[in-house]
Amino acid sequence: MLKVGDFFWAYGDILRSPYGITNNVDTRVLGFMAIKLLCDDKKLNFTFNYKNNFSIKTNFFTNKEKTTQEKFIKIVQNLQDFTTTSKYFKKQDLEILLDEQGFNILQSIKELSNSDFERVLDIYSDLANFKNYPKEDYKDLYELTITRLQDKNYKGDMLGQHFTQKSIIHLMCEMALPNIKERKKIAIYDPTCGSGSMLLESYYYFKHHKNTKGKELEVYGQEFDKKVYLLCNIFLEISDVAYNIAYGDTLLNPAFVDGINGDESFDFIISNPPFGVDWKHSYDDVVKLMKDDKNFLVVKDGKKFITPKKSDGQFLFMLHILKLLLNEKTKKDGFAGVITSSTLLSNGVKTSREAKIREKIFSTSMLKVVIEQPKAMFTNTDITSHIWFFDTTKEEDFTKILKTTNDKKNLFVKHPNYKGKMKHSYSKENIKEIVKFIYQKKEQKYITKNLFLEDRFSINITNDVDSINKNKKTDMQKVSQSFKTNGSGFCKIMQNEVW
Repeated sequence: MLKVGDFFWAYGDILRSPYGITNNVDTRVLGFMAIKLLCDDKKLNFTFNYKNNFSIKTNFFTNKEKTTQEKFIKIVQNLQDFTTTSKYFKKQDLEILLDEQGFNILQSIKELSNSDFERVLDIYSDLANFKNYPKEDYKDLYELTITRLQDKNYKGDMLGQHFTQKSIIHLMCEMALPNIKERKKIAIYDPTCGSGSMLLESYYYFKHHKNTKGKELEVYGQEFDKKVYLLCNIFLEISDVAYNIAYGDTLLNPAFVDGINGDESFDFIISNPPFGVDWKHSYDDVVKLMKDDKNFLVVKDGKKFITPKKSDGQFLFMLHILKLLLNEKTKKDGFAGVITSSTLLSNGVKTSREAKIREKIFSTSMLKVVIEQPKAMFTNTDITSHIWFFDTTKEEDFTKILKTTNDKKNLFVKHPNYKGKMKHSYSKENIKEIVKFIYQKKEQKYITKNLFLEDRFSINITNDVDSINKNKKTDMQKVSQSFKTNGSGFCKIMQNEVW
């Protein structure tokens, strides 16, 4: 298998010395990587071979461009002229490479001497060779690059991103299979798609699964960060996937609130929205959308519109997903899996806004399952998280909850390649067993519980699922109560025996 070298470090070392650049190294590294990916996949008709005029055979260059830098600047200023025909990729998106709020590639070229810039091109030619690179590995390339830069303690606004490990995505896909395996075409949507790793991992999971192999697969998503948006489109383009990724704020300007082309809804929605992201700057616009009954499942207390706390927008993304599932205009049997922090399921008293939002969600009767994941499933946090699964065809009158860390059999393993705070994972056997327990109607003691949500405003899986310690405590309470009831008679017997 073709290996890609540490081009990210080699380029970063040039920036560090002699230029003293350690900030925004991620933007510089990924900007050139984006161009190289398109060149090596022949989506752009030139190469990084500056000694051979970048393999451009026309009279594109004039006497004005004397240095390698000047030639490359002219190329990137005319990138759209070098694009090949694509069904999905929008060549105008290449302007993000030039945008000062995007990759600002011109600055990355001009800040180096001509000789050092040629060294950068050599690095990408030698160490970032993506010709014949396995297409299924592109989904991991962004995370690999970000992780490498973090290891070197470089700084940049793209280095704080979190990633969803594959085993979680595989579990979410396996949960969706019973709902979608009979369909000829499967449309997958991620409202916070980032670089597209969840979409690509889902795509390949269904592509290779025996129950969905040969199905027509399409992926859809929306991303707010323009740099990550461009990378997502590039990864999907060179992976030969049918896709439509929109740029913009999913909460304020949703591209797919009316489904696909305003007509058809999605088969499977998968999402890991950011934890704890402040949305107070969008409050007025969000409330207006709620009043217009757009984009969100509306929660009201009398005439008052209920919104999540402004310091955490997770519930807003969930309400957006539920709006899609319930949209009568595009209604279709749909299934969704949403990862959240554990606080979303239980925090707040009965009169709190969180409780009222949960009551509304419970009232839809679509919440099929909530899984409490083990700790340490993500690289940047070791907190407990939950996966909520929604099913528009749900028939059970209960919601099943499952506890992966339990007193009977832990349903996870040590991560084979743990890094950062991510120490746990799901094996194939774990996933198979979890799905089996979920689709069984009967409860598994210490593992699952069937909850009836009519009068509930929260769920606490740790407390709601039986545990050995809780049973012992209950047994002791029974003994104590029995002693209180029968204690006086017992004392009289003892007195008679002694005296």
